[in-house]
Amino acid sequence: MKRHAKFVAVLLAVALVAAVALSGCSNANKSGVAGGEGTVETLKIGVHTSLTGQLADYGFAASEALKIAAKDLGEVKIGDKTYKVELVIKDDKGEEAEASVVAQSLADAGVKGVIGGLTSGATNAALPIYQGATIPVISGSATNPDITDKGGFNNFFRTCLRDDLQGKAIAEWAVELGAKKVVVMDDKGDYAVGLGNAVEQNLKASNVKVDREAAEAGTSDFSAQVSNIKDFAPDLVIFTGYHRDAGLLRKQMVEAGLKDTKFMGGDGIKSNEIVGEAGGAANVAGVLCTFGSLSSEQMPGYAKFAADFKAATSKDAGPYAENNYDALGALIDAMKAAGSTDGAKVIEALHTTQHAGILGTFGFDSKGDIAIKGAEGTGAIPRFELVGSEWKYQSK
Repeated sequence: MKRHAKFVAVLLAVALVAAVALSGCSNANKSGVAGGEGTVETLKIGVHTSLTGQLADYGFAASEALKIAAKDLGEVKIGDKTYKVELVIKDDKGEEAEASVVAQSLADAGVKGVIGGLTSGATNAALPIYQGATIPVISGSATNPDITDKGGFNNFFRTCLRDDLQGKAIAEWAVELGAKKVVVMDDKGDYAVGLGNAVEQNLKASNVKVDREAAEAGTSDFSAQVSNIKDFAPDLVIFTGYHRDAGLLRKQMVEAGLKDTKFMGGDGIKSNEIVGEAGGAANVAGVLCTFGSLSSEQMPGYAKFAADFKAATSKDAGPYAENNYDALGALIDAMKAAGSTDGAKVIEALHTTQHAGILGTFGFDSKGDIAIKGAEGTGAIPRFELVGSEWKYQSK
């Protein structure tokens, strides 16, 4: 009997140790840090961007900026819980058809918010899924006005400026340059068509003669469009698509003898990669563009951010990097204000939350568009010129 009692006692001791160990493992897996009041839970935030395809440089800027933002946030107190942000980064390959796949995968992963998409087309394709899952979405670069004007998505917000404002700013600049005849060309995508429409409307309102051209995104042969441009003999060509196509179009214009025809674009062409895509700096000398956000000179927090980005990546901060950084900050501020990570509560809080970030102090209006204090009207849209291989800010 004594031997049996000792055996039972040993079994009980082993079971107790195992139970304690399992309890500790369970706690750690749930929270990341085991132990009562010091528990830190994981807060999953989705990053819907384009890491491959022709906009990979924009996607790199967005994802790396968000990694810096998450690190800077550290542990965040929301309600009575403490969280550590975990980014769930997904690549839609710069293809609208992949956007809904990415959106569903992020919803299935249980993210409490999404920063993205990168383009207006991808955002339009993904938003029905995010809205169905009541996930707040903040894009740093989806500029098409229809997303907030006609989309009906109460969960969408953006930290970039709209294309109707940028389109008006482009037209004003064209008129200042003395343009009387202008070709406006798009790539048939949501962003490019929307921006092109805004440019055309404002040019015609200023009695500028406009010819409209288009070529599918990814086109390699622009000979038909270049021939039409040559026949129209414009003072200026405004391309409203992205830098890869803009570079090839400009290269073929130069080869067709149109080097002296001024060339301009919107934020989609503001990438240093356009130099190589156009066949070298000589082909894009003096090319102009606007941007759907503030310039570094206009942003109070940009110098530190740029230094941090360079230290983290060994590269300069790319287009809309700071807008994505601030998007995460604004999302977390809204969660703090709501005292919850519940999607509906966070969406409601985003309409009243003011965030002090790289861009300055800003909030969102009733539609989800950014409202930056001291940056209203076309004066908020910066201008740039390609000098050598770098975009240089042009003061008005």
